[in-house]
Amino acid sequence: LLVRFCETDLMGIVHHANYLIYCEAARVDWLHKRGVSYESWVEHGVHLPVVRAKLDFKRAAQFDDRLRIETVMVQLSRASVRFVYRITRGDDAICEAETVLACVNDERRLRRLPADVAEVFQRPESA
Repeated sequence: LLVRFCETDLMGIVHHANYLIYCEAARVDWLHKRGVSYESWVEHGVHLPVVRAKLDFKRAAQFDDRLRIETVMVQLSRASVRFVYRITRGDDAICEAETVLACVNDERRLRRLPADVAEVFQRPESA
């Protein structure tokens, strides 16, 4: 990921809100590497909104920095999934983050993760 100028604040560092966007992009990429399009789940009434987010900033990232985001699914329950992220620039840790996503239906009511969806979270990368 290459930091764009529009993602920085007046101090020239990445604005804190952008880290959640980076995590979302990394999570979608994580799913793609397992052969899944999030849109296919939405078509079947499976939605995964973020219900908790935690960010721990270690160093500032700046315009034109090349960042790497390591994404790991660490916990799967009947109706939620937890990811942790490690954002680095070279060997430097920039941010450690965590998100919890709940499984809800089209009416935004909590529902059990369907078996085929839960299976994806346990699947290794395919690409």
